[in-house]
Amino acid sequence: MTDKRDEYIIRLSGVEIGNHKYSMICDKAFFELTRLDEIEEGTIQVRIEMEKSAKMMSLQLHFEGDVTVVCDRCLDFLTFPLDFIDFLVVNFVSHIDESFENDDNIWQIHEKAHELDLTHFLYEAIELALPTQLIHSDDENGNPTCNPQMLRKLAELTSNKTEQTTEIDPRWNALEQLRIKN
Repeated sequence: MTDKRDEYIIRLSGVEIGNHKYSMICDKAFFELTRLDEIEEGTIQVRIEMEKSAKMMSLQLHFEGDVTVVCDRCLDFLTFPLDFIDFLVVNFVSHIDESFENDDNIWQIHEKAHELDLTHFLYEAIELALPTQLIHSDDENGNPTCNPQMLRKLAELTSNKTEQTTEIDPRWNALEQLRIKN
């Protein structure tokens, strides 16, 4: 039985200099492997075009698919489409400089490395492609398509909070009067 992580490793030993194409699928097992909590499930096809030279290789990764996430507003599931391209440059070095930290898109690996594990790169690329706020889109009239029951509850709680904050502590009124006089 192979480890799920093996599916996201590109073997480098024996790969000739030139252009190569790879394909990977990030599915529910991938999201469980990487512990990507925001994503409940999904299927993302990753097409990779790799150009390998003697001292480096560049990868262009095209991500395309859908993920299921929890809506930040109503907490229902939301299918979110992804379609983006990311790049990775990998330099082959004889000695890895300890002061060099792999950048998001520029890595160093030993020139005798036999494989390149893309698991973490794929994880980060997908994570960064998601918007900071994941909510259902509005309909053509500008109305939210979230769970109506949850929207009513949110409106109720928000109006109660607004009523509570409208009462101003009398001590602040006294301070406000001092500020107005000056």
